[in-house]
Amino acid sequence: MKRFYYFVLILSVFIIILPTKSFCQFYKIYGYDTPEAGEKEFSYWLSYIPSSDHTHEFFGEEIEREGMFSHSLEIEYGLSNRFAVALYLDFEHPRYSGIKWVNTKAVMARYRFYEKKSKPVDIAIYTEYKLPKKQYIDYEELELKLILEKDFGFHTIVTNPTFEKKMSGSDIDKGVEFSFSGGYYYKRSPVVQPGIEFYSKMGEVRDTKLFKDQESYVFPTVDIIFGKGAYKWHIGVGIGLTDPSDNIILKSIISYGFF
Repeated sequence: MKRFYYFVLILSVFIIILPTKSFCQFYKIYGYDTPEAGEKEFSYWLSYIPSSDHTHEFFGEEIEREGMFSHSLEIEYGLSNRFAVALYLDFEHPRYSGIKWVNTKAVMARYRFYEKKSKPVDIAIYTEYKLPKKQYIDYEELELKLILEKDFGFHTIVTNPTFEKKMSGSDIDKGVEFSFSGGYYYKRSPVVQPGIEFYSKMGEVRDTKLFKDQESYVFPTVDIIFGKGAYKWHIGVGIGLTDPSDNIILKSIISYGFF
């Protein structure tokens, strides 16, 4: 428990010393496992953009993305050993503005179809409904993510093909947008597990963009697991691969699971 308090202190210092186009910039590869029945997991997500050449609209004002923090608070609950639901609250804090709530992911569900390793590939689905503040973005959005996971000894490969559809607002007639993300993780150690992740927004399914026009990143990552598995700290450094991408993104996700 003392290590957890030290970690929170270190993270707080990390946030304080840093200088303070879309939804909040959070990057995560979703794995096959879900909380057990009755288990709750609380997570604090933080991302920071130390370098970017781009801007985006923030409550009617065009702002620089460089120097922006994004925060998210998540609570996830296992309804059964295969089915979990969760609620997210997202916040943005641009460099020259105060922090504001921007988005609620109000309906999220994750379901895995069978017991792990009983099939050649472990398959689960993830859905969420995004309800942004109207002054921030004028549309709601439905997201469906397919989770495909395969273990090879200490090696794990996960992919997340993702489909998004605007459900209201001025862009409701736009088609389904497709994103692809995936990760490789080395899990020999039960405490420190390095990995590498890839993310790319490819545009509408019927009219995908050329790679140079996609927003794409590669993230070296590490998971630190402690407190007998109750606590997990996921950190990574994202490197933009294309012109539409931010240059650098730092991410941190702290999770605590309990019954």
